[in-house]
Amino acid sequence: MSRNVSLLWGGGVIAVALLNIAEVLPDWTTIAAILTMPAMVALRIRKGRTHGKGC
Repeated sequence: MSRNVSLLWGGGVIAVALLNIAEVLPDWTTIAAILTMPAMVALRIRKGRTHGKGC
């Protein structure tokens, strides 16, 4: 994962958390935002292994 992707994800999580604090979004959105990156990385690794590109 590149640094830019990590920074974008972090910025997105912060934005969602701030909107949650401002009571614009429901509580579950912050949890969902935090869990998206590990899920995306896991899917990417699985996809790479399926196509013979991973370890």
